[in-house]
Amino acid sequence: MDIQHKCIDVTRNCTNMNREALVINRKRIAEEHRKRRIFNAKQRQIGLDVDALNYQVHEHLLARSRETEREKCFADEAKRQCDIAELLEQQKQEEIRENNKKIQDYRKLEQRPEYRKEFDLYDPNQKKKEHPPRTSDDDFCPISGVQKLEGEDLDAKRRLKKQKEQARDSLLQQMQEKRMLNFKQDKEKHDWENMMLEQDCCALQLGKEQEERHKNAFTKLILENKTLAHEKRQSVMRDKIVEDIEKRNDIQFNINSELLTEDPSVARSTLGPHRVVTDRWKGMSEKQLKEFHEGRIQQMVEKQRRKEHENYERAQWDEQLIHQENMSLLLEEEQKNREVERKKKLDSLNLQLAREQKCQQEYLDNVVYKNYVSKEYFNQFNTTSR
Repeated sequence: MDIQHKCIDVTRNCTNMNREALVINRKRIAEEHRKRRIFNAKQRQIGLDVDALNYQVHEHLLARSRETEREKCFADEAKRQCDIAELLEQQKQEEIRENNKKIQDYRKLEQRPEYRKEFDLYDPNQKKKEHPPRTSDDDFCPISGVQKLEGEDLDAKRRLKKQKEQARDSLLQQMQEKRMLNFKQDKEKHDWENMMLEQDCCALQLGKEQEERHKNAFTKLILENKTLAHEKRQSVMRDKIVEDIEKRNDIQFNINSELLTEDPSVARSTLGPHRVVTDRWKGMSEKQLKEFHEGRIQQMVEKQRRKEHENYERAQWDEQLIHQENMSLLLEEEQKNREVERKKKLDSLNLQLAREQKCQQEYLDNVVYKNYVSKEYFNQFNTTSR
């Protein structure tokens, strides 16, 4: 009895230890989920439902895979139908080719040119087959004898009889050929009807198989949808339970932690005074805002002073450019005046030189070159006969 009680106590202790381990494991998992949710700044600020998005992506992939499988089944069925149609078309072409071959063989064997009744009119070997001329069928006419007299026809009765027999034979042959042709046409029509009946039966069988496959696929789809709906309900219930647990843990954590406090020291980072913890930072303090505004005003004043200095330098530069431009205009005007004076002096010098040249020319014309050469001066030259 004591041993039994000891076993029961040991079992209870093991059960309690397992329960405590499960509770600790569940708390650890909840804590990891809470940390992942809280310390993920993007998810915490934007509010993304990652599990719902993953579930939607999973449903989209499943639907795409089912649609791909369905299209593949339809493509396989269409390919099989095309193969059957091509096989039937090949059989039909083979039958037509076989019939044409039989017709050609029949023509080669039974419709030869020498079997025609008018073949003797265009026989190329007719002259070779002709017998010597005769007065009758019993008498043989030599080459030097009388061949045939005008108006004689001793073999008229036999020829007419033979022509009638030939006409009767030809008519019987034509009737036989017509009966054979009708029989052949009936056979071909019967074969064609049998082939069409077989094709209809095959198409009916294929339609039944396709309808059966569609029914099976529809039943399978209904079962899959029911299974997915049940799994979705179970997943929603699990997610709701987990979400409720996480919300309670989150509320408890926010109540007991320093996350919602207004203490700015919570956001201080261990990496330096210029860095903060983003998920705990509550914004700038009044002192920091005041320093920020003072720095901004100082920057504005500095920028205004720098701008005024630049404007002053620009004005000085513009004034210097204007002064240089005026100086260049004065120099250009002075250069023009000097050029005009130089031109005037050159004109007066040219006028004086022209007067001097004119006086020199008048002196030469009136004083130096006063005596002109007479005609007798030229006559004294070239007077000899030589």
